[in-house]
Amino acid sequence: MVFVSLLGLLIVVSAVCDAAATVLHPDAEGLVAGRVRKVVWRSVAVAGARLPRVERRVLGLAGPLIVASTFLAWITLLILGLALAVWPMLEEGFEIQTDMGPAGFADALYFAGGTITVLGYGDLTPLTVSGQAVSLVGAAVGFTLFTGMATYAIEVIGGVSTRNRFALSVHDDTRDRGGVTMFAEHLSDGGASDTRTRCRDWAAVLREVDELVHRYPLVAFTYRSRRDEYDPEPALRHMAEVTVAVLVASGREPSLRTSAQALDLALTRLQRTIADTYLTDEVVRRLRDPRPDDHDRRAVEEVERVLAAGLDDAGGAPVEGGREEVAETVHRCRVFLDGLHAWARSEAPPYEWDAR
Repeated sequence: MVFVSLLGLLIVVSAVCDAAATVLHPDAEGLVAGRVRKVVWRSVAVAGARLPRVERRVLGLAGPLIVASTFLAWITLLILGLALAVWPMLEEGFEIQTDMGPAGFADALYFAGGTITVLGYGDLTPLTVSGQAVSLVGAAVGFTLFTGMATYAIEVIGGVSTRNRFALSVHDDTRDRGGVTMFAEHLSDGGASDTRTRCRDWAAVLREVDELVHRYPLVAFTYRSRRDEYDPEPALRHMAEVTVAVLVASGREPSLRTSAQALDLALTRLQRTIADTYLTDEVVRRLRDPRPDDHDRRAVEEVERVLAAGLDDAGGAPVEGGREEVAETVHRCRVFLDGLHAWARSEAPPYEWDAR
């Protein structure tokens, strides 16, 4: 029976480590939390696809269900682990103050549930030092876990608000236009100086979203609103179009080059973070080794044409090496957004350069 107690303590330690990694670590997600997130999201996404009339409402349940299911999994593991730890001690190490008959595993579960939730009914009382130590540790872990979960839930609300502000800001900036057109208008109206400022602002917002995915992988992209303007996929598509346009424009306007590179780096980092967290290994591999094709190169040429027409500027186009780098960015954006839409089980709309 010593083995049973050790197994129970191992389960408790595993649950504590999983919760600590998810709640406390700024760049980690516990194994249990990750598995729960994947299973719940996949189930909700499939259910939403099969119920198109209420798909958005169904998807809106994903985030809360993931958080609640993860918390429930941790609590269940803690109760099970503590029950296994005290079960061999019940007969001789505990005082039973009610006529419950011979103590069994159900009684151990009852005691563990009352201890982890810090209720402590008192009808099962540890008498030995080992029983008291296990009970004390169980109560301390339970209290700490519930406090951490409450804090995490409050922080999650702020984190999701960051993503929603990003999506809504891009939605309002584009106003049903493409990212290339939006950027061309910014450059035409505000000039290079104002455009550099906007690029820095866009890069800063992308870094905030990147940090959100690192900090709250459970909910960063699984909390969904009933309003489509809060969806992250269109915002990321528009930012991809903007980034390509800025890179192309930097060949015509050298003063934009530093801002263009910073925006491209911020977008690439965010795409890789999201892919590492949510998408398939194949998407991750293709993002790390982009191989643009003729389709991507034609997209760059189309963006060059749109910018030249919109700015009435026949200035120099990017050199071939620069154009190939932009084509790599186009390829990464295609791979990433195709993978993201496949994960979200949503239809990928055409890019602005494809729709023309």
